[in-house]
Amino acid sequence: MRDSIWPLKSNYNHTKKLFIFVLFLVIVSTESALAITPQRVNVDGIWYTDGQTAYIRCDKTSISVYIDLILFGSQYLKIRVTSTPNFSVSNTQSNKMKTLNLDPARINGSIEVGYVNNNGHIRVYIQQRPPDPIITGGSNFCVGNSASITATSNYNFQITHPVNLVWQTTGGVTVNGSSSYTQTGVSSTVTVANISNGTYSVKAVGPSCGNLESTAINSTLSTPIIINPNYWLFDPGSNMWQFSQTSGGSGVTYSFYVSSGSAILNPQNQDCFITTSEGATVCVSGINSCGTGTPYCFYIPPASGFLKAIYPNPATDILSLEFKGDGTSNTTPYELVLFSEKSMNEVKRLSSNEILANESFLINQKLEMDVRNLPRGVYILHIVPNSKSNFPVQKHRIILE
Repeated sequence: MRDSIWPLKSNYNHTKKLFIFVLFLVIVSTESALAITPQRVNVDGIWYTDGQTAYIRCDKTSISVYIDLILFGSQYLKIRVTSTPNFSVSNTQSNKMKTLNLDPARINGSIEVGYVNNNGHIRVYIQQRPPDPIITGGSNFCVGNSASITATSNYNFQITHPVNLVWQTTGGVTVNGSSSYTQTGVSSTVTVANISNGTYSVKAVGPSCGNLESTAINSTLSTPIIINPNYWLFDPGSNMWQFSQTSGGSGVTYSFYVSSGSAILNPQNQDCFITTSEGATVCVSGINSCGTGTPYCFYIPPASGFLKAIYPNPATDILSLEFKGDGTSNTTPYELVLFSEKSMNEVKRLSSNEILANESFLINQKLEMDVRNLPRGVYILHIVPNSKSNFPVQKHRIILE
């Protein structure tokens, strides 16, 4: 009787172990498939949510990081922390906490905190330097005027590691009657006078931590100055360039104009799109309540290929094309083809015979393309060269609105 029952018991135990093993695999794979994101993270004793900044005392070299515990089955999920390269992360005896080693130079960084085997995380920015001051009052004022200006730094450790707000000026500007002024505290109100156009700046400085500084906040008291000008080729096909700069403060408008050559300008506040075929020198000036600033001028090189100009772009009813050359077959495109950028379907085509039959092209090398019945959107115009030219296929991005 015992011999007949034993195989049943053996099969039962084997099945039980197999069931437990499969259950374990299901639990492990389920844990790996979870996408649990922490709702908050504790950095150096204070809770933060995603995207917030943790200000850390400037004398600290490492801090603790931990998150809320989540029980999965019979175990708690383990913490996972990654950081920017200037920080490093160390394990602790607890799987629920990590140690964040800070930058020796106190450079700011960030951490991403989540659970092991989970993709979700939240990001917290770590900053030991004092917060950048916030300026209130005293918008741009011209020569001969003054204003009361307040700077505030939201610093959390003023009692133990106080900061100073340091003001400095250049040119004909004074702060409280001098070229520099320092006041202990997280708020400072001063009188700034504009004698003959210049600048003032303010920064938060921590003397107890090697004069650790925030970023200086600068302001120019004069007509606007073009700051960080830059321009680049936006559309090679139409030789459209984009000019960009840093905005010079509130109450400033900008004037763009062509000082030499020819170009079509499409200003966008402080930026501008510039289309030219033969090259042009373009200038921009800032204008505020004090007047017009010194212009900044730059040169846009000419285009290559058949086309001299294409306008307006964006277009509504008629798209005008101006070509180089004398209107002969050597300088006439083989064909013009307009494609929808979305579908790449052809919507219009002009052959070289149709182009040469156009009276406007024969007289002044100009064509007009009727686009009023086309759906609004983005199109690509291909200008295909003839076999007698060395020009490549030109592609122009056209916007209909």
